[in-house]
This record gives sequence, structure tokens and C-alpha cells, in this order.
Amino acid sequence: MRRPVLLPHLIVAALMVAAFLATQMRLDGDSRPRGDLEDLAALAARDDLNVLFVLVDTLRADHLGAYGYARPTSPRIDALAETGIRFEDHLAQSSWTKTSMSSIWTSLYPQHVGVLRSTDVISPEADLPAETLRRAGFRTVGLWRNGWVAPNFGFGQGFESYVTPRPGRPPEGFRRENPGFRLVGNDFDIVTSFDELLRTSGDGRWFVYAHMMDVHQYATDEESALFGPTYLDAYDNAIHFTDRAVDALLDLLEARDLRDRTLVVLASDHGEAFGEHGFEGHARDLHAEVTRTPWILSLPFRLDPGIVIDAPSENVDVWPTVFDLLGIELDAPIDGRSLAPEIRTALARAGGAPEDAGPRAPHPPRTRIAHLDRHWARAEVAPLHAVALTTDRHRLFYYPGRTDLYDRERDPAERANLAERDPETAAALRQTVEDYLASEPVWSGGVPQVELDDMQLGQLRALGYVVEGGR
Repeated sequence: MRRPVLLPHLIVAALMVAAFLATQMRLDGDSRPRGDLEDLAALAARDDLNVLFVLVDTLRADHLGAYGYARPTSPRIDALAETGIRFEDHLAQSSWTKTSMSSIWTSLYPQHVGVLRSTDVISPEADLPAETLRRAGFRTVGLWRNGWVAPNFGFGQGFESYVTPRPGRPPEGFRRENPGFRLVGNDFDIVTSFDELLRTSGDGRWFVYAHMMDVHQYATDEESALFGPTYLDAYDNAIHFTDRAVDALLDLLEARDLRDRTLVVLASDHGEAFGEHGFEGHARDLHAEVTRTPWILSLPFRLDPGIVIDAPSENVDVWPTVFDLLGIELDAPIDGRSLAPEIRTALARAGGAPEDAGPRAPHPPRTRIAHLDRHWARAEVAPLHAVALTTDRHRLFYYPGRTDLYDRERDPAERANLAERDPETAAALRQTVEDYLASEPVWSGGVPQVELDDMQLGQLRALGYVVEGGR
């Protein structure tokens, strides 16, 4: 017998359940729906997606909880990884911002970009991601605080607006623990600028590049000063401070119901050393502490649980992967490759569909390159190249007249030099490096040069760099 009188009660109950579930989803600050392999495949057909690229300067992977760090430095970044995609074995292309960022934007190794010194400029022949996305209909905005990515070095190509946020009032108790860094403002100025952008952007698609700098300058405030008085403690405090700024960016997306329409990409240009191999800081060598960086993708939907890609990856892979997911074709010479196939395989397996994933196979062998001209700041001095060549098993460090070789599996801290015990491997990998150094930039006219004026030299020195002027 039908009892239609119950129908309203069923509707009310269903609405109550739906409201409860929606509330539960929002309790953790993340309103995105759960997604799977089918949702990933659908990204390429969507015409409503935005892209937020968060670059946290000087962030080494092993000081984040998502990468195994014991201290609670990064709860918000960790949450991105827990419901997204984390790349476990990821490397930067240099330990100096300008060279590293040139490789991120072009997906080329430093020798092929040609930006190795303080006066080098990205070639106007380069087709940077902002240009690609602008052609695809995105509004493009760059918010930067590091002078090495200033527009006169070519980094503004493709951006409709490329600006340093105006400094606002610092948080209560704000301070910089490294007296060598005197950069004005803080990462929450980027949050303020992003808020203004969202209020004025309307319904159009956008791509925003947010370059965070407070980990670089060891900045913190009273709320984020969780750890002790040492230099390393100050660095961890700064990570926690910037983690809160990242949280604020995501909160703005939530407040405007944009979280489920935004692909968030988080990466870093290089790490930071604390004496592991005789150096402190960065832009001096290429060991793991300055070249192992995070890469996390947070999709417009939640993965439950998030997935980890253990295939070797590097910063030149970031944009080929993002464009592959968005269904945008690249028509430019690149050294990177898309990791989207590995993502699809991992999601298929996570969804219990091994028949879609195919048989599990070992990762194809891969050689990755990091490069630093140790004379990058001395315009009138001949180059002094340092190159780190990473294979599945070994890591070779090339210096003129010297070779160091390490076993990545047995010696991840890079302590035991095997070059004399395994001369054949060292010689073969060294030849690969020498072939690489003999190559040329891909641009027809090489790279332009710029002369640094006194104002720009002052800004760069405020970052703690000792830079010579002129060409």
C-alpha cells in the first residue's frame, strides 16, 4: 500500500543528511567533492578551471610533514598532499633562484635555457606558460617578491599583470631571523593582492603565479614561532609562517566557491643547507639538501586518499604535466616530460581497477640534471660550472678537475664518495655531463644580457646575495 504522506519526511531527511555531509566537508576547510580517475580525465574538457601556481622559495622537501618531517611545520601543505598528488623523488634544476626558475618556466635544463649568470635574460623566443595560458583564454597575473624573477630578466613574458605586492601592515610580532635579509613586506601581502584579484576578476578563467619569499628570509611571527633558537629552528618557523599564508590563499578560494574550479600547483626553486656538506644557505652547491624540493598537485576535487608518485621527477616536468592534465598541447623544445600517465596509473590502481592500470612495470631509466655556475654573481669572471647528474642508482657531482660519485640507494645523505672505487661508472657519467655542457641554448640568438642598475643591485643584496654590478 502506498503511503505518500511519508514523502515530505523523506525529502526533509535527505536534505538534512545532505546538509550534514556538506557541513562535514567544510569543517576541514575543503569543500571540494571527492573525485577519481574519471574526474581526472574530464579536466581536459572543462572550460571553467583556474590555475594557482604557488612557488615557495627556498623550501626543501624533507622539512615538510608530507615528506616525513617529524615537526609540524606545514599542516596546510601536508593537507594538500593528503588529498592530492605528491611527487616523492623530485629535484630542482639549480640551487640558485634565477637559473632554477628559468628551467621551471621553459621546461629546459639550464644549459639549454642559457640563464646561468646574474646578467642573463630569458630569450624572448621562449614560449612561457603564461603565454600559453593567455592564448587559451586565461587572465594571467604574476605576484613576485624575489628580484631574480623581475620582468627585466624576461620572467614577465605572457603576464597581463606582473607586480610585486605593495607591503601592508606586518602580522603582530613579525620578524626576520636572518639579519642578512632585508626584503620589505611579507607573504601575506601576496594574499592581499590575490584577494583583490578575485574580487575584480569576474567569471573569467585566471592563472596566478604567487612567489612566496618568507622561508628564504626566515620570517616568522609570534603565532608561528613554534621551535627553538637555532638557525634551523628559525627556518622551520618560517616554513610554518608561509604555510599559514598558503592556507590563507586557499581560504580565499573557498570563500568564493572557487576551490572546485582551481588546480593548485605547489613547488619550490631550491632548498637550503645547514652545513651538511660544508655550506649554509644555497646557490653554492647541488647536494640533496638544496635540490630535493616538493611538488604537490591539488586537483579541483579531493582524492581519498591522496596518491604518491614515486617515479623520478624534476622541475622541468611541472608544466608539461599540468598542460597534459588540462588538455593543452606544447609546441616547444623541452627536456621535461609529463607525469600524467603515472598519475592516471596510480589513480586506476587506487580505484581498484588494475585492469585499467595495466601490469605494474619498473620506471624507465631516467637521467636528471641540476646545474649551477658558481660564478653566477661575477659578470667579468669565466664560468665555473657545477653539475649534479642523477640516475636511478647514482648521483654524480661534476666540478672542473674533480668528480664525486654517490650511491643513492645506500647513501642518500651523499657521504661516501665512490669515484675511486667505481671509476667506470664515474667516467661514463662524467662524459654525459661534459656532453651536456658542450650543448648550446636552444634559442637562435643565445640569451640577451641586461645591465643591473644601482636600485636593482640594492634589491638583490636585500635578499642576502653578494652581486657585482654591470656587465
